[in-house]
Amino acid sequence: MGKEIGMLCVGVGFVGGSAHVPSFRKAEGSKLVGIAVKLDVPKGPESEQYAKKQQEKYGIDIFYDYDDALTDDRINGVCIAVPTPFHYVYAEKAIKAGKNVYVEMPVAPTVEQVQELKKMAEKAGVTVMPILNFRFTPNYRKAKELLDDGAIGEPMGFAFRELIPAKDLAGQWPLTSWAWDFDKAGGYPDFTLSVWSLDLFRFIFKSDIAESTWHPNYMEIEGVDNFRGYQTVGVVKMKNGVVGTVQMGSSVAQGMGESKFEIYGNNGKEIYCYWNNVVKLIEGEGEPKVWELESKGPAVWGHKQLAQHFINVCLGKEEPIATLDDAIAAISEAKNIVKAK
Repeated sequence: MGKEIGMLCVGVGFVGGSAHVPSFRKAEGSKLVGIAVKLDVPKGPESEQYAKKQQEKYGIDIFYDYDDALTDDRINGVCIAVPTPFHYVYAEKAIKAGKNVYVEMPVAPTVEQVQELKKMAEKAGVTVMPILNFRFTPNYRKAKELLDDGAIGEPMGFAFRELIPAKDLAGQWPLTSWAWDFDKAGGYPDFTLSVWSLDLFRFIFKSDIAESTWHPNYMEIEGVDNFRGYQTVGVVKMKNGVVGTVQMGSSVAQGMGESKFEIYGNNGKEIYCYWNNVVKLIEGEGEPKVWELESKGPAVWGHKQLAQHFINVCLGKEEPIATLDDAIAAISEAKNIVKAK
């Protein structure tokens, strides 16, 4: 492959438009060739409007037929950020066209479909990378660095908490959307959103998950129409012995959203991550060491960094840090939430 990867972005909604398109437009070794738009879907006109603005500013192409776009020799890679029910068919077509694929999580509603895509990619000799961006989120990277340096000795336990305001998630995934269609999505929103944190645990602790138990609770939320909130709590044990609790929720009021990850070591110290940019090393008495990591736009949750990594992998400059095996592991574990519903 040459010195540049021509990218096609499919799906420019919540994350696709704000993170993936600008990331591939700016990544070194990447050229954003165009955006694929499908008009006969609910948000098709919005996608077209977004694509036209990008075309006016940056001169990219707009493709109204995905199959035709895949015949364009300028395109070497496809970023797929359409809803989960369509990941498989879009990825399958791209792989069979000989394109590298960068696909949102969950890669597909079922583990079996992801395994099929893996076989297709191996046969075609292309890269298929799941978008496991927590591996590049600034404070999680710093936490891993501290762990690897032995700052808290050996990790023993953790507590992870992710709360999304009900009105925010209802705006993105109302009850009538695909995200609440069990068969299309593979589970409910707690399943869909759990895959990043489950993968993070494997990445941070360098261990697979041995077992997990889950207790989900779904209820209508007062003052939020066409929506069900959830509070899903799990207990996780890694194969290396690390144990932890996980709380994921979408029932809280505006202003109460948060993301926290606390890791406890066998020397009495703790690594504390807050949102995507703050890390504290708490050592007992005295003030903790604090890192406030500055990043902007698509870099805040690691999308920009992972997109650059994908380009580097496609160019043969790096080995992949996130693979379909990682996606399979995360989705397989998330299915335990589905079984517990």
